[in-house]
Amino acid sequence: MEDTLSGLRSLMATHSPPLDALVVPSEDYHQSEYVSARDKRREFVSGFTGSAGLALVTKNEALLWTDGRYFLQAEQELSAQWKLMRIGEDPSVDIWIAD
Repeated sequence: MEDTLSGLRSLMATHSPPLDALVVPSEDYHQSEYVSARDKRREFVSGFTGSAGLALVTKNEALLWTDGRYFLQAEQELSAQWKLMRIGEDPSVDIWIAD
C-alpha cells in the first residue's frame, strides 16, 4: 500500500498543472450501488474494503472518511499512512479542504 500511495503522489506531482489533492470516491462513474472489481479505486489506493467511504490524497496526507458502520474495519485495514476521518465526528471533506 505504501508503494501505491507514493506512486500516486508522484503522478500527482508530474501532472500539468500539479494536483494538490485527489478525491477517490467509492462509487463508479455511474454511481452504481454495486461496484465492479475494476472500479474499486478507493479500495486499491487505501486498502479499505468497506462499501462506503471517500479517500483524499494530498502531498502530505492521506485521509479516509467513512461512517460509523465501518470505523472498526477502517482502523484495522488502513495502514499508518492513513488517517481515519469519522463522519459525524470529524470535519467533513469540504470543510477539511477549505481549511
